[in-house]
Amino acid sequence: MTSAPILHPGASHEPGTSEFQPGTSARASSPLRLAFAATSARSLVDCARASGIIPIALDVFGDLDTCRLAAACVPIGGSALALDRDALLGALADLRARGDVAGWVAGSGFEAQLGLLAEGAQRLPLIGNRPETVRRVRSPAEFSALLDAQAIAQPDFSIDPPADARGWLVKDAHACGGWHVRAAEEVEACVPGEGRYFQRRVAGEPWSCLFLAAADDARLIGFSRQIVRPLGRRPYVYRGGVGPVALPAAAREDLIAAALKLTRALGLLGLNGIDFVLDAAGRPWVLELNPRPTAAIQLFADACEGGLMRAHVEACAGRLPLSAQLSSPVVVRGFETVFARRAGWIGEADAAWLAGQTWCCDVPQPGTRHAWGDPLCTVRARGDSVEAVLRRLGERRRSVSLRLQPPMEDRSR
Repeated sequence: MTSAPILHPGASHEPGTSEFQPGTSARASSPLRLAFAATSARSLVDCARASGIIPIALDVFGDLDTCRLAAACVPIGGSALALDRDALLGALADLRARGDVAGWVAGSGFEAQLGLLAEGAQRLPLIGNRPETVRRVRSPAEFSALLDAQAIAQPDFSIDPPADARGWLVKDAHACGGWHVRAAEEVEACVPGEGRYFQRRVAGEPWSCLFLAAADDARLIGFSRQIVRPLGRRPYVYRGGVGPVALPAAAREDLIAAALKLTRALGLLGLNGIDFVLDAAGRPWVLELNPRPTAAIQLFADACEGGLMRAHVEACAGRLPLSAQLSSPVVVRGFETVFARRAGWIGEADAAWLAGQTWCCDVPQPGTRHAWGDPLCTVRARGDSVEAVLRRLGERRRSVSLRLQPPMEDRSR
């Protein structure tokens, strides 16, 4: 098997040191080096840099800023923007052979390839939830039964198509990003398949809860409101989030209790996220558990002393911080993915323009081609309220769209 080459060397400076070297022969005095594998590893790499960790990106997109932030960037993309098994395993084996990489952290993209986590953990130590834990979480019937057993409120659930599909959603536990969520009555031939299940729609706002776990204890990091809007015929596409945001006291306590129950029942480790709907009465309904660092980590970079990714590493070793406190609680952050409205490509000038915007990240390499619905980039904003942040995100999203994909009648550029 030919391993993927390591490309695009990033910053050469080496941030702080760490004595935590899980399962590696690296010297304790060396700076902590970790690999981060995901469809898009930029938020993980950014979080690692802020935590004084030297990051190596194993990434499908290979965006400009990902490669700039990482000490090295390894392409692991296959067809249809999916992880390539051989490329990932080859890269992990190469990193193990180096002897100075302590382990790797898995991000998004493994939902449809659960066995790949276990295979990867055999090449290099996996710093996160055990593959068998992730498999339990991604088994719809088992996870729903666990929520019931722990008295955690969830929407009505069914593996079989409901007799009356009105008011039900069909989902895929082996997918992410909301692309797979459809109204059950609008989907033809609702035949259950591996990972497919049905969940009754709950009216309310989509939220997420980020927390740290260490086998039998948990620490809340914070809450964020999700940005979920239709894209084409996909009604529930996840686009980003805004946070930290305060939750009503009763709902907050319910989510903290749910995080602790799930941690103890599953033996969770490190950063995890709970997606939930907050109904009109202020009651949270748990939709799913993401047993990994989620995209929301970019909203909570200052939540833990020493950095959020370092806290993840420590929690995976069984050590939780005494508390998690935001250093700037009045600052609200937000991010939103900008999706392509039609097929096209990113030229040199467009890539340079995106890279020049301080509020833009996940900038594609010049010459990158995209189809309808592919991500073009991510915009970010800060403010003193959720409303202010959402307004700035909207303005910046429109600026990107007008620059990269102006109305068809505008041929002046």
